[in-house]
Amino acid sequence: MRLRFTEKLIVILGTFVVLGLLVTQPVIKGAEREVKRTTTLMAKLMSGLIIYSLYEEDVQKVVREVIKDIGFPIVITDQYGIPRAWEGIGVNPRLFTQSQLNRPQKLMNDPNFQKILRAIRRLKNVAQPIPIRKGNYIVGYLYYGYPHVLSYMRILPFALMLLALITFVLFYTFARSIHVYEIETVWVNFAKGLAHQMGTPVSALFAWLELLKEENVPDYIIENMTHDLERLRSILLRFSRVGGSAEFREHNIKEVIEDTISMLKERFLKNINVELVLEECNLRCDRELLSWAIENLVKNAYEARSNNMPTIEIRNLIENDECVIRITDNGKGIDPQYKKKLFKESFTTKKRGWGVGLLLTRRIIEDIHGGKIKLVRSEPGVETTFEIRLPLT
Repeated sequence: MRLRFTEKLIVILGTFVVLGLLVTQPVIKGAEREVKRTTTLMAKLMSGLIIYSLYEEDVQKVVREVIKDIGFPIVITDQYGIPRAWEGIGVNPRLFTQSQLNRPQKLMNDPNFQKILRAIRRLKNVAQPIPIRKGNYIVGYLYYGYPHVLSYMRILPFALMLLALITFVLFYTFARSIHVYEIETVWVNFAKGLAHQMGTPVSALFAWLELLKEENVPDYIIENMTHDLERLRSILLRFSRVGGSAEFREHNIKEVIEDTISMLKERFLKNINVELVLEECNLRCDRELLSWAIENLVKNAYEARSNNMPTIEIRNLIENDECVIRITDNGKGIDPQYKKKLFKESFTTKKRGWGVGLLLTRRIIEDIHGGKIKLVRSEPGVETTFEIRLPLT
């Protein structure tokens, strides 16, 4: 089964994450074991060297000098659990004098002293405290933890996964934009080529029509042929302008919508109830292209009709310096799985058709006119509403 574009990217991301974990996890686990082993060894070595009473002021100074360059959190207490020296817990090691520490009850309300006590409880849960012995007597305890770098090592795999996810999102967005651009470019170039190739024979047909007018050809034949050729020329003009040669003039959007619906009623909206709720709204636009965009949406609404008295409503209004056009029908609606594809690629649910109507409509509204188009709501049999927003300036 052939994978789609999105599925390929997901497979690539998944492979990257799995390989990253397979490579980094053994290294991180090994480094973690070595850090713990080295830290424990250093702590035991220090506990064996500190053999004097921790109450003596000069000895306490020596202890502080010994542990000041330790790269992991450490707290040394006496046999009663009163802290005597510490490092790496976020409290200045020289904040309290030994005379103050000899009276711990007076420090109980001090936030820094409380922070030291919390550090002791936390370190006790990290590693078993090492007793400091002098002969057969315990004169203190050494509480220790592991270097902070160990915490960073533990979250490294998740950081790599997050980085991979961010990279995937950026790559997907970039690749998707290129994908949409390529599709749109193909159809725009096709439109320009079609308009160019068909322009000459259509002009020739108009010339032949002028010759027919001089013969004894019934008027209704001439009228029908003229109407059809004008329609063909209008289509070619649209294809030409959507390729990049739009012509902007001041137009009344109410009149553009009314003329478009009038033309569509002659073609296929004969048995459909079309309700127009329109306001006067003038803005600079390419009338031909804007009419085409509205026609595409109305045609989709017509083709999605069901048997429950099909109705199409077109409403426009001015809102926040924008001309808003809403096209609503009560037809079959749009399946949720297709909503994200509507304006991003060639899409159709019909057996026949190229599926470029909404793609070109998006180009007309957003790229050429600087507006916005979106599907506001779709509930089968109740309401499906597309909204166009065009800037007034």
